This record gives sequence, structure tokens and C-alpha cells, in this order.
Amino acid sequence: MNNRRRTLITLPALLPLALALPAARAHGNAPHHGGAAAVVKEQKPWGIAGDAKDVRRTVTVRMTDDMKLSPSHIEVRQGETLRIRAVNAGAVMHEIVLGTREELAAHAELMKKHPGMQHEEPYMAHVPPGKQGELVWHFNRAGDFEFACLIAGHFEAGMRGTLRVKAAGQAAAQPVVQVWKDPNCGCCHDWVEHLKADGFAVQTFDTGNTAMRRRLQMPERHGSCHTALVGGYVIEGHVPAREIRRLLAEKPQAIGLAVPGMPVGSPGMDGAVYGNRKDPHDVLLVLRDGNARVFQSYFR
Repeated sequence: MNNRRRTLITLPALLPLALALPAARAHGNAPHHGGAAAVVKEQKPWGIAGDAKDVRRTVTVRMTDDMKLSPSHIEVRQGETLRIRAVNAGAVMHEIVLGTREELAAHAELMKKHPGMQHEEPYMAHVPPGKQGELVWHFNRAGDFEFACLIAGHFEAGMRGTLRVKAAGQAAAQPVVQVWKDPNCGCCHDWVEHLKADGFAVQTFDTGNTAMRRRLQMPERHGSCHTALVGGYVIEGHVPAREIRRLLAEKPQAIGLAVPGMPVGSPGMDGAVYGNRKDPHDVLLVLRDGNARVFQSYFR
């Protein structure tokens, strides 16, 4: 029974899979596969297993114990076969799993309840500390997808990235993020660098952000140390790049996104200088009437 495969599942399938879990092998630092097995090619909404001979590009994703994936955004052309090399630079087990946002979230919930689930699917790479793994995937369907570490607690801590498969012939132009900030604000600078590392083009204005926040009609109660504008949406504070990409993909009727204040653990307010602290906080979707709802929670 140790060769039971873990696969991304839809919600109706959760119960029967959960009942089968006692026979599954646990996650740990031991080798995960007993030997090479033939790759099962099954069409998924995000593509199908690819052939190494068709790879023309390799993207290396670095996984670290502060629950970050770098880069946290990957863009692919429809029809492209990509090698994703997953490098575990941490001291604990990490993984990369491709999927839709909904299926990854559902599977992460199941992993919290049953952390012993094994995976052996071609859209997954489970990597021990200090090692690297890879997956080869053919992206034959356009759309917005995600990649994440689904080990219990890692997904909830923000170990996720976005993956956009551009339809054939789609323009590759990226919207420019305009940022208004104080020239002496170090965390604003670090947030801008976070956006650049994620592939955004950024234009900065070192004039402060108070006047621009008011001009763009972002409510003061959602204020932070910098204000940005991208694709017609206002971005206030230390909003993760992946949530900006989600906003631009979903195009809700809203003013934009905000992370009020300066919560430790948010992009630009993270890392060793803050003792790797991660304070629970929310990314808010600010509606046109000034009200807001939670767009995404972190570290809760």
C-alpha cells in the first residue's frame, strides 16, 4: 500500500481520499520514491506532463524556510514545455505543486488534517533540505494558475506563487506600477524591490504618498507608507505581488488593494532584520463605496 499516489483533488473527492490515508506514507526527510516510475500523462486544467526533449527553457524556483518561493510569479506561453527546477535552500522539507487556486487551497486543507499523504504526480516536486528536484510540464491551456508548497502549514504561511499561461499571440506587455513614497523609507524601497523581483516594471516618485492617496480616493483608514497605481487599481501598503497579479487577472469592481499599517512579515517588512517574525494580517479589497472585505489572509 506504500505506493499510493497523492493527487490534486476536487472537493467531492475529499472524503474517500481521506478514508484511504492511513495506508499512505508520511512526508519526511527520507527518500520519497522507491524507484523510477512511468509518468502518467493526464490532462489537467493547467496542462499535461511534458517530455524533457521538448524543453527549451528552465525556471529555477528557490524555496526557503521563511516560507517564500522565488520567483513567486512565472509566465509561460501556451504550448510551451517548461522545466521547473525546485531548489530547497532550507532545513525542512519543501515542495512545489502546480494547480488551480481552488484545488491547491482545498488540497492544502486536507494536508493539514492528514500530513502523511504521499505524492508522486508529474505536476509535483517534493524536495528534501539542501536538495533539488524538478518537474517538466506542458502548458497547453491558457489561464491563471498557481504553484505552492502544500506541506502542512506552509501554504497557510504564504508559500505560494502565481503562474500565467498566455494564450498564443497574446502580448507580453506588463503594466507599469507607479509608486509614491518617502525617499528615506527603507521598507518602501524593499517593497519596490519585491515587485521588481516578481517581474513588474516600477516607476517611483519620492514625493510622499499622502496627497496621492487622497487623490486616488483610497480611504485614510486603510493607509500605509506608500501608494501605488497599476492597471487602474490603487495599491496601498505592503501588498504581495501575487495578490496584485490576482487583482489584475480577476478585475473586480473596486478601488484596489490595501494592507493597512506596516505589518511585520509582509513584503518589505520581512526577513532576518525583523527576526523572521510573521504577524497575522489581511490584504483588503477596497470597494468603490469605501468599504472593504478580506481578499487574502496571511499567517492566520
